[in-house]
Amino acid sequence: MNIYIDDSIHEQHGFMLLSFVICNHDPQDSLQKILSEYDLKEFHSCEKMKNNAEMQEIRSKVRCHINDQTRWGVFVLPSSLRHEIFEEFSIFISHLESLALDEPLKIFVDQGIISDTEADLISSKSKVSQLYNCDSSEVNGIQLADLVAALCGVRLREEVTGEPKMLTYGDEDGYNPPIEAELGYELWASLRYSMYRTDSVLGDDMPEMATFNTIDHGFLLSKQTSELVREKASKIFGEVYLGCIH
Repeated sequence: MNIYIDDSIHEQHGFMLLSFVICNHDPQDSLQKILSEYDLKEFHSCEKMKNNAEMQEIRSKVRCHINDQTRWGVFVLPSSLRHEIFEEFSIFISHLESLALDEPLKIFVDQGIISDTEADLISSKSKVSQLYNCDSSEVNGIQLADLVAALCGVRLREEVTGEPKMLTYGDEDGYNPPIEAELGYELWASLRYSMYRTDSVLGDDMPEMATFNTIDHGFLLSKQTSELVREKASKIFGEVYLGCIH
């Protein structure tokens, strides 16, 4: 089992999140085919998407790979820990260890989140077979985690600020009259089917019968997180609804 980790920092709003993408098979070759099709060395979720049909198409294909081939989750913590993350990251890795059961586990971390020294120390005290700091242009799986971190970060930021950007769906999308939807929610919702979750639904009636718990699965929360961020993150990520949203 391979797990890929990246981050999304929102210092202005007091939080950061670490995304993790669980792959039973190395995604290197599959993602390289997508990149090569567009003569692209690396996919960055921060690339301008508005009026950029090609980048939107690449994002859609990367998102499809995530939904079809992986499970993912997020660990939300205060942005103030960004440069003092060792203890929280160690707790995070301990949780990820439990996902592998008896399988060999390799964890790939985007450069800059922890130091090589910290990675070696965590690895020496864990059951992880290998823990790497790596370059996302060389390890394509990091690009999966990058997209998850970016979309979840935007979703949480919009919930914390209460200032979402809006999308309009019209005739070309099958809506007459047109409807509006929050951009951050729409992008995050496109990944919700592959969020790591329990197998049991929350109830016998809708919407509970299409809703699954994600706490301690795809949603992890630092004890040091502020009350506001804790409340908003739990609302967004603490359970996942897999029914229709429009």
